[in-house]
Amino acid sequence: MPTPIKWENNIMGFVPKTDWLDMDFNPARPNDPADQVIGDQKTANLVAEWESINSQYQIPVMAHFHGFDTEANTTFRVPIDNHNIEKGLIKVKINQSERMRALLRNGVQNDSALYDYVINDGLRLADQVVTRTKVAKNELLATGQITIKENELNLTVDYGVDPTHKALSLDFSDNAAASIPEQLQEIVDTALEAGVILTGMYTSRKNIGKMRANADLQKVINGNLAEGALLSVTALQNYLAEEFGLGRIITNDLTYGASATIDQNTGRPVIQSKRYFPQDKITFFAGNTAGRLGIGLWGDPPETDVTQLLQVSQSGVSPFVYITQWAENDPAVLWTKASSLFMPVLYNPDSLWIATVSE
Repeated sequence: MPTPIKWENNIMGFVPKTDWLDMDFNPARPNDPADQVIGDQKTANLVAEWESINSQYQIPVMAHFHGFDTEANTTFRVPIDNHNIEKGLIKVKINQSERMRALLRNGVQNDSALYDYVINDGLRLADQVVTRTKVAKNELLATGQITIKENELNLTVDYGVDPTHKALSLDFSDNAAASIPEQLQEIVDTALEAGVILTGMYTSRKNIGKMRANADLQKVINGNLAEGALLSVTALQNYLAEEFGLGRIITNDLTYGASATIDQNTGRPVIQSKRYFPQDKITFFAGNTAGRLGIGLWGDPPETDVTQLLQVSQSGVSPFVYITQWAENDPAVLWTKASSLFMPVLYNPDSLWIATVSE
């Protein structure tokens, strides 16, 4: 006989806090392109961690020789956008009471089954929070900044990327003034003059396909007689690595549900899908020794202060996403909510060189 579920406060669907804290929810998604260059890290203080990272990964500034008994020169800290980075609160909630009533109407009576449904609801909410972080990572890669224009928020997080680095262009049309190899060489050389050695590209498969079908690249890689023969992905990758030092070619064509409305006729949600990364962008990047451009910092949401979640038994590391529940009396509703504080950090603003592809 299954062990009876001990609902919190004897409210059906109200899962004990300790159970939520025991959920091992990892925000990293297998094979997610953005996670390959921007990781995830939990921290107790986003601002302090960002300042530490900024100081660690900037191009080192030279100190000077001094005579004995002379005062040392005063250096500086790289400024950060500390006005906005702690405003990255992501949260979503669901009416758990409606869910429980629907399950009971459909004949689900076993407490254990009801418990699993509630837990799965919480995990789905957490996954929605994580999805928003992937959108933020890709926006950083595509634009060099983060914009938050939702739920009456209107702010931009500035990472200090030079505007000229974000305004590059690549002409893939047949009548382009310069060949694709020449255009790529110009971008690589321009970055090198600024002290940056580009190591990879982050783009869409469409752009990779255009390069594979380009006559100039076909002739450069396989000879004049190869014009018209589609380049293999391996041949293109080898050429980009050997000729330009772009050894990492990452493509992202994944989509997400950006918004949803309820169809008045069917009562079912209609989800509007969007790309994580724009199809017409190529971001050239210079990763650190581990191949990373930055890190996604996760902090504790306000719920940790008001619900005393950390006073219960749990693992030594607080979760990336917090699941909380509360009951209201009038109307009688049990809510389940997922929330977290998140903001991606760019190690070095000179590591991004963003081009818009035209046809």
